[in-house]
Amino acid sequence: MKILSLKRLAAFVLLVSLPSVLSAQVTIWSDNFNNGCASDCIASTWNGWTILDNDGGTTGGAPNNWFVSCAEEGITPPGCGSSCIGDASLHVGANPGAGGDMGASFNETGATNATFRTAVSPTISSVGYTGITLTFDFIAYGSAACSDDRLQLRLSTDNGATWPVGYQYCLTSVCCGACNGYSQGQWTTYSLVLPAAFDNNPNIRIGYNWRNNGNGSGTDPSGAIDDIRITTPAPMATTLINFTAEANQSNGVNIHWKATNEEDFSRYELERSSDGTKFNKINSQVGKCTGSEVCKYSYTDIGQSSTVYYRLKMVDNNESFRYSSVAVINPAVSTTSTYELVSCSAANDELTIRISSKKKTTAKFVVYNVAGVAVVTRDDQAIKSGTNEHTMAIGKLSKSVYILKVYTTDDKVLSGKFIID
Repeated sequence: MKILSLKRLAAFVLLVSLPSVLSAQVTIWSDNFNNGCASDCIASTWNGWTILDNDGGTTGGAPNNWFVSCAEEGITPPGCGSSCIGDASLHVGANPGAGGDMGASFNETGATNATFRTAVSPTISSVGYTGITLTFDFIAYGSAACSDDRLQLRLSTDNGATWPVGYQYCLTSVCCGACNGYSQGQWTTYSLVLPAAFDNNPNIRIGYNWRNNGNGSGTDPSGAIDDIRITTPAPMATTLINFTAEANQSNGVNIHWKATNEEDFSRYELERSSDGTKFNKINSQVGKCTGSEVCKYSYTDIGQSSTVYYRLKMVDNNESFRYSSVAVINPAVSTTSTYELVSCSAANDELTIRISSKKKTTAKFVVYNVAGVAVVTRDDQAIKSGTNEHTMAIGKLSKSVYILKVYTTDDKVLSGKFIID
C-alpha cells in the first residue's frame, strides 16, 4: 500500500495599489465535505456526489474507492497531512478488504487493485454569472503526462453527459518529503478561470478521476480534495486611491492609505508578512467616508528592521472582501542616501514617480517588463534637490508586473516595481 500521505526596491516605499473600483467574490457553489465522519464513508453518500466506475479503463476486483471523511484531514495549504481533527476531505482510499479508509492511501499490488473511478459533483448552476473561477485544495502527485497512477480534474458543461478532453487537467502537488509512495502529499491550492462555456450554464459538473492502472508499481501519493469554491467577481463600492508604506527614523514603518466611495463598506484590515506569502492581521480600522468624500487612514508598525510586506484586506458589510496589491519595504535600508525612489505607481496610462534627492542631477527613466525588455524610456529628466514628482506616459501596457529603473548621471541606479491590473 502506498501512503499519501531588484536590486533593492525602494528605501522608503513601494506603492503598488492602483485607483480602481474593487471587486469581491460571490460564491456560486461550494463544498467543504465536513460530514462528521471519521472513516469509511463512501463519497456517494455525501451531498449529491456520485461515483462513476470504469471511467477510462476497467476496474479490478478489489479496487480503491472515493471516501468523504476526516481520515484524511483537510489542512490549510501548504500544510502536510494530519490525523482526524474534524475537517473531512474527499479522498481515494483502499478497498475495505485491504484495510479500508485510512486516508489518502491506495492499494497497488496488481490488476485486482486497478481503479478507474470518478467522483462526480451534483449539478451546479451558474445562471446569471460570468467570469467564473474554480478553486479547491488538493493532494496529488501524478505520473508524467497523467499516464500512470494519477488524479485528474474533469469538467462538464452538459450535466456529466460528456467530459471533453479540453476540460481535463492533471493535478500535481509536491510531497512532504520524498515522493516515494510513503510520504504524505502537501496540501496545495488549485485555481482555474473557467472557459466561457461555463458562464450562465445550469448544467455544470466537476469530476475528479482517479486512475490506478493495476501494474503492481505505485510510487506516487494518491489524491484528496477539500474546500471547493466556484466564485465570480462582484462589484464592491470602495475605491482605494493609494496605499503607501514609509520607513521612519526608528526602524518602524508608517503606513498610509486614501479611499473614497465607502457606501456599504465595513472595515480595513492591515496585514503584514515577513515572506510575502503568509500574512497576519496587525490592525483594523472602520471605514469612515460618506458620499464622494476622500478619507485618509494611517498606522505605524514599530520594531521592523528587515524586509516586510503589507497589504489591505477591504471588507464590505456583507463580509465580501478583496486585497490590495502588496507594498514592500526594508526599514533597515539607510534613508541617508543621496537619492531615494520614494514611490512609483500607475494609473490612467501614466506612471507617477517620486524621488528624494540631496542634489541636482538628470536621470533616465526606463520601464522594463518581466522579461527584462525595455518598454518605455524617458531621457534627460531633471532632478532637483528635495522631493521630485514626475509623470510619464506609459500607454496601454498589458496587465503584469513592471520594473522602473532610474539611472542618474553619476551612475546611481534606483529600482522600483509597479503593477498594471
